[in-house]
Amino acid sequence: MVLPVLHVCPSCPSVLGITLYPPALLLVLVPTIAYAIALRRLRRSGRAVPPSWPAAFFAGMVSALVALAGPLDTWNDELLTMHMAQHLVLIQITAPLLLLGRPVQVFLRALPPHRAGAIVRFVLRPAWVRRLLRVLTAPLVATALANLALVIWHFPALYERAVREQWVHDLQHLSFFGTALLFWWPIIDPVPRHQRVSGLWASLMVFVTAVVSTIVGAILTLADDVLYAPYRYAAMPWGFTPQVDQQVAGLLMWIGGGTLYVVVILVLLARWLLHEEGRRMVSEPV
Repeated sequence: MVLPVLHVCPSCPSVLGITLYPPALLLVLVPTIAYAIALRRLRRSGRAVPPSWPAAFFAGMVSALVALAGPLDTWNDELLTMHMAQHLVLIQITAPLLLLGRPVQVFLRALPPHRAGAIVRFVLRPAWVRRLLRVLTAPLVATALANLALVIWHFPALYERAVREQWVHDLQHLSFFGTALLFWWPIIDPVPRHQRVSGLWASLMVFVTAVVSTIVGAILTLADDVLYAPYRYAAMPWGFTPQVDQQVAGLLMWIGGGTLYVVVILVLLARWLLHEEGRRMVSEPV
């Protein structure tokens, strides 16, 4: 039986809304502690990183804790709204924040140069690994995979299995989070290898994803019937009915998620315009 890493156990104790379920806590605490140790070693060696890096990383880990061991997970079997919020947090908040924390750079910088170089050479020495990484992080491929995962997992047959079967639920979360990391990678370029896409191309990637997310959210919101059988018969809290729950979940993806994507697009376009203006000023003779 697959260990349910990405789903809390109802019988576990809870403190301040966080379920004390060891696998979920370890999934958050181990990277957090490792990152903190790496930061401490860097500060001792006088090679501190920009404050925005640890701020983003630790904020991302807090969002992961809320999603994987907090109320979003506690109630996601009873409310589609909570399940939707959980997915949006992992895709739109946790993944980009962790990449903005530049964990690969932090960990490698904390090691002695010869050891960091040996690790990089060991990982990237096989040509097929380098080719695979280039393909998976190519903007078109990363965007396609992220949106394909989003669409496929919202088909009723698969979504219902994810609610009913733990290993399918774990696979769903892993695919959402994994493809989200691939999607945000060329936009953020966390290593970096100078392969960040331009602000214009990044905006197009986010725009396409926003359109797909909006369509899925609109289908859930405007559907005449409850699409997912487990939520049709769930004992819902707070006076929710299955139809209202589905509509709120759809609106959360449609309006909530869409608004966040619009904000990101505006930031990316502003970055691109400023970059282009800077290039124009440099190229023009005084």
